[in-house]
Amino acid sequence: MAKHIEVNGNLEVKKADVIVKARYKLNPLSLKFITSLIAGLRRGDEPNELYIFRVKDFKELTGLKRKDLYWAVKEALKELLEKPIYIPKGQDNSFLMLNWIASGEYKEGEGIVEFEISQKLRPYLLEAQKKFLKYKLENILSLRSSYSIRMYEILKDWLELSARYGNKAQKIISLKEFREILEIPHTYLYGNSSGIKKRILERAQKELAKSTDIIFTFEEIKTGRKVTHLRFSIFPNPEKLKEPSQKTYLKSFKNFVTFLRERWSGNMKFFFYAKDVKTGRPSFFGLDRGGRLYAASGEDITDYSAQESLDEYRYLYTLFKNSEPWQEVLEKELDVLEIKKTRPEFFELLMKEAQEIIQREPQTV
Repeated sequence: MAKHIEVNGNLEVKKADVIVKARYKLNPLSLKFITSLIAGLRRGDEPNELYIFRVKDFKELTGLKRKDLYWAVKEALKELLEKPIYIPKGQDNSFLMLNWIASGEYKEGEGIVEFEISQKLRPYLLEAQKKFLKYKLENILSLRSSYSIRMYEILKDWLELSARYGNKAQKIISLKEFREILEIPHTYLYGNSSGIKKRILERAQKELAKSTDIIFTFEEIKTGRKVTHLRFSIFPNPEKLKEPSQKTYLKSFKNFVTFLRERWSGNMKFFFYAKDVKTGRPSFFGLDRGGRLYAASGEDITDYSAQESLDEYRYLYTLFKNSEPWQEVLEKELDVLEIKKTRPEFFELLMKEAQEIIQREPQTV
């Protein structure tokens, strides 16, 4: 059975240094698409594993309206099949050039895309590497420029490498190498108002400061009158180091369970819709005074196996992570049964979103 890749900002991306430093150019959607896939890969995956993206998940990647999603899917698949990644090998002129995916199939009736990874690329994505970049997927999902995404990965890699060896997070790179890694067209002049400095460097500065966990500055190094090198200084983003004032309970599964038990135990308002893993049927759940999860039928969670209990909590966790209306219920301590009487349209929306979670395959929650 094909493996479903769920778009989730908390997914951890691991990229070998050789991939970070490789030469390629993709549009932002394709880059987020393949990075999400990389975040979902596991070493235990079968050699010929097929992977699935649900088309509706592209909303989180693109912010596109539904009518544009199908066009976006086709364009992303086309680009991943047509634009290769170029990996230099060794100190000589050896290199490996290959496509990101071997095939992609769009299944309209099911609203999914099924694809497979190029076999020669697979080892670079799955094998344990001595040097690799690691970051949360959420850092790139809001970036609008493909250059900003590539720069985030390169600068993050430099920052991590510097921290590893106790050095300052500073790197000098020739403008020529910078152009080659990012596949910047020669029509982009450095000093031009629509060139490298304005359209790539300064734009990336703004986007990374707003959306990611790092910030950077850059200085021009000239040979004569011509800019030939760039010196980058990279720092952790102080804004992202601050603990968010709300929704910290969604930062991890552990935080979520702790939040429920501390705030909702014994609260008769607590009724949330999920799938009863023992019966397979949708049911309402609550928390008793001891902090134990129970189904509306009265069957206590302690009668379940440890794995069934875990699955039950994960259904709820997935529900709240993917639904702002349910988050409103949780944060404002709203009574679901009261909502049913006073706000029927809102109640229907809650049930619809819960049902979508329930209908997913068990391994997706």
